[in-house]
Amino acid sequence: MDIEAVRNTLEQASPASLAIGLAIGFFFSFNPVALAAIPVSLAYVTKAQAPQRAALLGSMFVLGMIVTHALLGLVVGLGGSWIQRFIGREWGLVLGPASIVMGLAWPGWIRLPIPQIRLRARRAASTWGAVALGASFSVAVCPACTPA
Repeated sequence: MDIEAVRNTLEQASPASLAIGLAIGFFFSFNPVALAAIPVSLAYVTKAQAPQRAALLGSMFVLGMIVTHALLGLVVGLGGSWIQRFIGREWGLVLGPASIVMGLAWPGWIRLPIPQIRLRARRAASTWGAVALGASFSVAVCPACTPA
């Protein structure tokens, strides 16, 4: 496969470039974090509900995830170069040390004083609650948003 031909196809706004983009997005949606976490979240949404209500809440949860992923992709696609120009290379001077500190904290080599917030989880009771849960969950497992 000629990589230059694929690049030229993607640079032109055409049905082929859209199909390639959708196929690549579909392929990359199968990452270990999302695949492992979706059944847990769906179980949370659909726990102890009538089958029709569980299907509705599960569908709304998935809709929240899909819309959020699409909006994140749109923002990154349209605003990525602007953000790159806005923050410039200097942003690496902030992100580099922050990444090193986070990398040292992950295995417990240094301890960061992070406040704990105790929240009680509640089952999604409304369709909009299921959409909101799907949207927040989508950001948490988004392959482009987290170091997963």
